[in-house]
Amino acid sequence: MSHTLRRDVQHAYPPKRVPMVIRKPQAERVKATLARIRSLTGVSLAFAGPVDRDGVLLERFDGPVVGPLSGVKLPFGHGLGGKAATIQRPVVVNDYVRAPHITHQYDRIIRAEGLRAMVGVPVVVAKRTVAVIYAAFRDTQIIGGRIYDVVAAETRTLEHDLVVAHALETTEHPQGGDAAVVEENRRLRETLRDTYTQLRLLAARTTDSVIREELLRKAEQFTDQGSRPSALMLTARENDVLALVAGGLTNAQIAAALGLTTFTVKSYMKSLMGKLGADTRHEAVVIARRLGRLP
Repeated sequence: MSHTLRRDVQHAYPPKRVPMVIRKPQAERVKATLARIRSLTGVSLAFAGPVDRDGVLLERFDGPVVGPLSGVKLPFGHGLGGKAATIQRPVVVNDYVRAPHITHQYDRIIRAEGLRAMVGVPVVVAKRTVAVIYAAFRDTQIIGGRIYDVVAAETRTLEHDLVVAHALETTEHPQGGDAAVVEENRRLRETLRDTYTQLRLLAARTTDSVIREELLRKAEQFTDQGSRPSALMLTARENDVLALVAGGLTNAQIAAALGLTTFTVKSYMKSLMGKLGADTRHEAVVIARRLGRLP
């Protein structure tokens, strides 16, 4: 199973490991991400905080900030953002001050800001949390499926942009010798592939056709299908299954993720392997990558 799909609390972000720095060009990408999230979801406030060795610093906002939220530093594990950064998974609360699964030393600030429902999604590059993206309401609305999908998809796209920028920077300004560069690029490729898998999974789960098409469009940006056209025709569900196979999931795990039976997954596998001319699952993934169907 790919590293993001199997993350657990036990894989907590190590507090003293210094992550990739978000420099000015990347900061502009964060700003654009927040603007898209607010525009697409109608949340009261979208905001973000870069992560350093000490935690999450809230410093980028799209929407009015009426309280003392700007400049707050969240240690790892604390508050919604500190928890998301630590466990490297999204955290959702629909009433912040009553949520039982986060710490509450920031309740006074949240009340002053008038925020209630909130989601925090970690931005993970090369297995390191580099930022947390938030979306929040000031009224009784909840963070439901469609809103969650938008925030998650925009965060995954931001991850992709940061991975590419970091890979270019690493290539142009290598540090620590060739072996370190090779290892860093390997981890970046793993992040790209994992993000693609997550986008396909989100698209498969959402019931909103507009959001689904947007998620699939973003996922295709990770492949070479546009620049390397192929006569190979896989159905949407076959592509979903192929993406999850590439992510390391078993047939049973794929069935659970997509809401299918194991028998149906096996049927899709048989069909897509036949189209690819592959004899094994591994060979199917290798051929699909060679054809530009997978990142």
